[in-house]
Formats: sequence, structure tokens, C-alpha cells
Amino acid sequence: MARRADHTKEELAALIVKTATSIIVADGVEKLSARGLSKAIGYAPGTLYHHFDDLDAIVTAVNVGTLNGLAKAFLDAREGEVDGQTLHRYADVFLSYVRDNKNLWNALFEFKRAPGAAVPDWYVGKIDGLISLLVECFMAERPDLSAQSAQEASRLLFASVHSVSSLENSGRLQLIMNQNIDKIAHDLVSIHLEAYKNSK
Repeated sequence: MARRADHTKEELAALIVKTATSIIVADGVEKLSARGLSKAIGYAPGTLYHHFDDLDAIVTAVNVGTLNGLAKAFLDAREGEVDGQTLHRYADVFLSYVRDNKNLWNALFEFKRAPGAAVPDWYVGKIDGLISLLVECFMAERPDLSAQSAQEASRLLFASVHSVSSLENSGRLQLIMNQNIDKIAHDLVSIHLEAYKNSK
């Protein structure tokens, strides 16, 4: 079964992540298993652990690709200098990205790590890098406020839009409010932005 000479170490690691991504896209992260993944790539199950510590590490690698994709989509949505209006474009991009990558997004925030498993610092850094794109927009509106204030506003906004998006994806949003998700997201941007601009 094992075809170890078919790929270099780097190629095999990339194949594992690519195949895991395809499985998650098709069936959701709950259907990803070491046995199923190894069968899909044509290697013995133990081969996976020559490249990744465990299944958590493989999902983390997939999630990095998801975060990178959203960051690229944000950057592609920029039009000149960033400001508060850029946050509205980001909201549209975010909702579209989550709709198009629903299972990957669920893997990012709903996958349960093994008890006691620590989140790698570099992974947290990826999320911080995404948040920093929002921080730039807030700081452009009120350059007199501290970077910490912009950080807090950015994380609150991201958490708010993510929360309503998750409710929409689960089909539960209509139980709380009978409004279009796009309008809700833009209303949240406006509320958070206005509150920040009026901060003292």
C-alpha cells in the first residue's frame, strides 16, 4: 500500500493537507479521520504522523489555508486608502467567503481539539494578522486613539459579524431576527464604527 518513494517529504505533507481540505469541503470536518485520509492519499495511516503530530495538526494546517484565503479576499477588496467604508467591503467579502467555504469555515471555529492541546503561537499570529486588516480601518477614522482601542474595536466587530454568520449557517438566525444577513452585517459595521468614532 505504501508508496513512500512517490513523493518527497514536502510533497507528501502538501498532499495530506490538500486531501484533508477536499474531504472537509465535501463532507465536513467531522468526517475527517486518519484512516480515511490515509486511504485517500494511498499511504499507510502511520505515514501521516511522520509529517504531523496528530489529526489536530492537520486540521490546523487546513485552517491556515482558510485564513490566508480570507486575508487575500480582504486585500483584493481594498480600493485605495483604507477607512471606515473599507469595513463595509470587508463585511461583504466575509459573508461571501463563508458562504462559499462553509465547511472550511466550520472547521476553523467548530473543530474540537484534543483535551489539553495547545493552539500554536504561529496559528494565533495568523488570526491576529487577519484582525490587523480591520485595525487599520479603525485607526484611519480616529488616529488620535490608541492602537489598543482599535484592536478591541476590531475584535468586537469580527466576533459580532462571525456570530450572526454562524447563526445564519446553522439556520437559526431567523429564530432571533427576521432580517437579511447582509443588512445585519452592515448594520453591525455601522454601529461599531460609529461607537468607535465617538469614543472619548
